[in-house]
Amino acid sequence: MRTSLVRCGAIAAVVVIALALAGCATSPPTRFYVLTPIEVHGAETSSVSDVLTIGVRSVDVPNELDRPQIMTRTGPNSVHFAEFEQWSAPLRENVVQIIAGNLASLLPGDQVAVYPWIPGTAVDRQVIVEITRFDGELGGQCALRARWRVLGRRGGPPAVYGESAFSDAAGPDYAALVATQSRLLGALSGEIAAAIRSGRADATPPSPASHSLAGNRSKVDE
Repeated sequence: MRTSLVRCGAIAAVVVIALALAGCATSPPTRFYVLTPIEVHGAETSSVSDVLTIGVRSVDVPNELDRPQIMTRTGPNSVHFAEFEQWSAPLRENVVQIIAGNLASLLPGDQVAVYPWIPGTAVDRQVIVEITRFDGELGGQCALRARWRVLGRRGGPPAVYGESAFSDAAGPDYAALVATQSRLLGALSGEIAAAIRSGRADATPPSPASHSLAGNRSKVDE
């Protein structure tokens, strides 16, 4: 009797292992994605006397986005986390590097550092970004909303506050979605760079602006 039970147990174990191996064999491979910086041509280089050191102090993203799985919208109140479509690195770290790289391209001649910067670095402007939305719907729209600040040294230009909103077609698949998200970050970086370049003296937060992107161009919705 005991021999029969042992034999049945062994057979059951073999079946379970076989089913597990079969499941692994049919699982799709995980694909990994990375955001990319924008390409800038002909940006005006700062004169030697006007060179700034710009520090990207912090970039916050919603907690639900800062995970390996890429999140997409599936309805007004529903989202989907793609198990086999993932970020190649933590999203927040990727966004920080992209914004810093974009600012370096948009403000050639200036120095751009990411916090924590090298001790002793004299930072002239500090950039702080809070992203409140950064997702899209496959086959629909992709959206980016963010609040940001550019802080100067004590006794220097007053702080500049901004609030930006961008949208563009997400595309039919995850590769297209991530490419669109890269462009939206490029548009956000462009607004921050413009604020740094102009040295605006108005520290009053402007009214939120909504933009719709077409390729690499932006359009303000009236």
